[in-house]
Amino acid sequence: MVYNPKTRTQKRNPLMGLFVLVLIYLLTPNLGKAQCQQYNLNISYDKQMMHVTPELTHNGAFTYKGVWYKDSIAIDQKKYTQNTSPEYKCLIFKYNNAGDIVAQIDLILPFPFTNPNLRIDPSTGGLVYVLTVYNKIYKLSNTLSVDATNKSVTGIVLIDSNLSGVQFVKIGETTNKQRIREGENDIYCTKTGATMLMIVDKPVYLNNGDSIKPSSVVDIYSLQLDNKFNVTKTNLLAQKSSFVRTYGMLNTPHGFYYFIKYFANITVPSTKQTYSNALKKLLPGSGFDGYDFLVIKEVNNRVESSYTIGCPSTVEPIGMTSRLFYANERFYFPHNNAGQNMYDNKMRQFSTSMPERNALAIFDTAFRLTNLKAFDDKSEYTSVRTGFFASSPNEFTLTASTDSAFTFNGSSYTPQKKVNPTFMNVIYSVKGDSIYYKWSQNTENYKCLFSDLTGQSATFNLFAYPGKTVTSINNMSLKTAVYKQNMWIVKVCIPELARHEIESHLIALYPNPVNQGVLHFEATQPIQTILVMNMQGQIVIEQTPKAIRTTLNTEKLPAGNYFVLTQFADYTSTQKIIVY
Repeated sequence: MVYNPKTRTQKRNPLMGLFVLVLIYLLTPNLGKAQCQQYNLNISYDKQMMHVTPELTHNGAFTYKGVWYKDSIAIDQKKYTQNTSPEYKCLIFKYNNAGDIVAQIDLILPFPFTNPNLRIDPSTGGLVYVLTVYNKIYKLSNTLSVDATNKSVTGIVLIDSNLSGVQFVKIGETTNKQRIREGENDIYCTKTGATMLMIVDKPVYLNNGDSIKPSSVVDIYSLQLDNKFNVTKTNLLAQKSSFVRTYGMLNTPHGFYYFIKYFANITVPSTKQTYSNALKKLLPGSGFDGYDFLVIKEVNNRVESSYTIGCPSTVEPIGMTSRLFYANERFYFPHNNAGQNMYDNKMRQFSTSMPERNALAIFDTAFRLTNLKAFDDKSEYTSVRTGFFASSPNEFTLTASTDSAFTFNGSSYTPQKKVNPTFMNVIYSVKGDSIYYKWSQNTENYKCLFSDLTGQSATFNLFAYPGKTVTSINNMSLKTAVYKQNMWIVKVCIPELARHEIESHLIALYPNPVNQGVLHFEATQPIQTILVMNMQGQIVIEQTPKAIRTTLNTEKLPAGNYFVLTQFADYTSTQKIIVY
């Protein structure tokens, strides 16, 4: 459920603005100075900048950024050699908490087509990148090349923490001009080794002397690697799908999860499950095929279970540092719901009000969908961009950024109407199944897209609107750009952000699960209405207590799962209960 204090059209409210919060900080010298320093970095480019990574931070002391570009690029007035390679180049730079660039390296790395991207190696504090090349001598830099003549080679590019040394560790290769998938494999590193995802459609000979040979059109393997990136174990995850794409890996206290998008059908040998997509299930025999997500859970390097998320159209994951997020026994999935409908692992259908809008889906650990909310704007294709950030161990921050009006759960948000273009960020707190409005801010003449957000600071990418000039922000003079096209990475300190907590809105509801007995409610303001609904959305109990404490008798409810909607004067909360 989403909480908003009231249905609102955004008006100028200085107490709610990010930059007024910063001004409070600037006028109060003792607030948060030890924890945060403000800065801005300028990135300018000649013709085309393709991709900027999220912030990659190791131990909170340094931050890495990678920028993929085609032509020429400059960081804080330092110009880098024009890219004459047909491949994309990636400028990686490292900066400290004061925003000072302390190291940089310029490499030729393939553009991250789907999931592969720069990853932190916690054992060294450096970076890793999975590279697959075919039938060429691939020149990473002036001193390092990968020889893949007459074969495919896949391996890991290792970049040390000083961005001064680069190595390539070969994981596997083919023979006889056989080509395997490029740009699909991914890696997750720990202090003692790594887990690598590999999609193969040809035999691959590994660096430990073993080989993996697909027995279907496409096989998907996980590889366990030691601290020197030697293969120690292979595990067949899935096979027998005509089309697959990888969308990330996620480590949780419950196990290690893989997320794979597939077409038509897919088989998980370890669980002896074959999954058909949602369209095949809905319209058997019709011949329609769609794309769904397969989720595979590993525990101690063994596949324990598998699930599917039904997406009968082009639902694509979005987000910042990850494609799916985990907290509070929930998986959070920001996505572009072009298909409008979504089906959980039990084939229960959830729909957004409009297609082709960005949305947030929330799943429990069995991948049953517990909430689905979309950002509905009035344009044909959505212009509301979302970001997702872990602000504490049990809370996420969700941002909605746009220069157009949108509606979210019945509440309207509109940027300030001025002569100059205005961009708006709306910030929500996500806890469990609930999404709470926190605050919003408007900016003029530039787009402000968050790249990180904590209780003490916000970091965002700043882009000026075409034809507009931005020279300063929060009393900081912005760095001069070498090229006409540019952006800034801006960090502002906002210790007041901690005051925007929503704990007072959370309702104590106990015991849960309840043994067909009395359920207790405690709140901080009078509860107007309590609605208990079954999983089909039917209201089975309704009460109007008009009190901050009340009870509800569940003895007549059949055992099962229910939603409890608790309505107050200016907001509504939803929680899930189990009756047994």
